Amino acid sequence: MHISGSELAQFELREVLGEGADFQVFAGRHLDTGADVVFKRPHPTLVSRNQHQEVEAAIHDLARIRSELNGEIPHTPAPLSLSGPAIHDSLFGDSLGHEYTVIVESRARGVPLVGSVVDGVRKHPIGLPMNLFCLNPLHPHTSRGESQVFLDILETVEAFFQIGYLLMDVRPQNVFISPKTDEVSIIDVSDFRQPREATRRHPPVDINDMLLDLFRWYVPANDPPPDLDSWAQYTEPLRSPHFERGVDDTRSLFSIEELTDDRELAMSVLDRIKARDFSGVSDFRACVEGIIELRKQRIVSSPAHLEQMELWRQGIAMMRCDYWGKFLFSSEPDLL
Repeated sequence: MHISGSELAQFELREVLGEGADFQVFAGRHLDTGADVVFKRPHPTLVSRNQHQEVEAAIHDLARIRSELNGEIPHTPAPLSLSGPAIHDSLFGDSLGHEYTVIVESRARGVPLVGSVVDGVRKHPIGLPMNLFCLNPLHPHTSRGESQVFLDILETVEAFFQIGYLLMDVRPQNVFISPKTDEVSIIDVSDFRQPREATRRHPPVDINDMLLDLFRWYVPANDPPPDLDSWAQYTEPLRSPHFERGVDDTRSLFSIEELTDDRELAMSVLDRIKARDFSGVSDFRACVEGIIELRKQRIVSSPAHLEQMELWRQGIAMMRCDYWGKFLFSSEPDLL
């Protein structure tokens, strides 16, 4: 959906929400409907140096992928407009000297599974949503039942894979959840690539590389945290640049504590990943569902379960702190 610069005037630009290596993201509002939106543009440093061609290509490749998926990528914010390349100095109030594309999307409701590193340094409870709603959802959702966060992520990943792409970097900082509805929104799906055969200089890149990243983020090796501070924080899993070493590092986490049925199954899945044995997402999903179910049964029957439930409730209460108010989230109507 390409629109002219004048059509961007139907949206009001607001504050900066964040930026990464490739994009800068702003809050916004639709002037007629009042709907919350986000503006995305190539990072201004890249644009000012005329080094944003790869980002521009990714923007238009993603638009093509969305078209191939009948206009909808599962669990991602709805696209509202895509400008043609133009100079947008009047919109953003700067002078970058080069044309670029602006994306406008619906703004994801809820909170990120994990807040920013900077907020973590400031001692904000950035890991609460990840622990409460994804890794350790000890209380079933009122309407959806058992939490499906990781399975929803796999649905998005599978949509890309079915048309020939690996969706990488679906880290929890890029995944929002609305606790009231259990709705998942992945706010950045720009890191996609085609599988690559092995060469003399490079190892292959295939579905198993993607699954390893997802596994280390979303399949917990440990029991629910033993204290409230641990529920509130987040530690990024170790990541080796070497595939086999990365599998071994992740596998070792499951052998530290007692070898239970869920951990044994997790290690067998990692062995399959290391052997590059997975060729589709559905097989992996079935394995993950098995791990989740075995872990849930073990935790529910654990002597520590009542204490873990109390910590979970205390964590829910912490979601009412002011920190979460900067997102489209209000503790009273939006909590369970």
